[in-house]
Amino acid sequence: MGTWGYGPFENDGAGDLLASLRAGDFDIDQYSTHVDDGYLEVDDAQAAVAMGEVLAVAHGLRPACSQLDGIDAAAFARSLTPDHRAWILETLARTIADSDTSELHELWAENGPEDLETWRAPIVNRVERLRALVQAE
Repeated sequence: MGTWGYGPFENDGAGDLLASLRAGDFDIDQYSTHVDDGYLEVDDAQAAVAMGEVLAVAHGLRPACSQLDGIDAAAFARSLTPDHRAWILETLARTIADSDTSELHELWAENGPEDLETWRAPIVNRVERLRALVQAE
């Protein structure tokens, strides 16, 4: 793995997602149609975490950070159907659930319980807050 950090954009999967958003060629169906209900590969999980963060910024739940320079978070959010939003939330929930469903969870668990929780806790919070927003829409 090239880039690795606790933040939602500190990994290669997120970097690829952000690049496609900046280039204007992002298509959520490229993610949602090939990710099945089985084991979630690391790049797909990283992209889902990044999508959740962009969605959180669009809804004012998080401040925009420098990694989002050149990206219109509100336009991203508007481009999503209710099914897309539900898919992002479900994929986020699978990402943080356990190592049996998520390679990214497995990699963080290998670093130890403290690192796992440092990475996982903000995502849990984001999922809960986003789920409340999506249900209210």
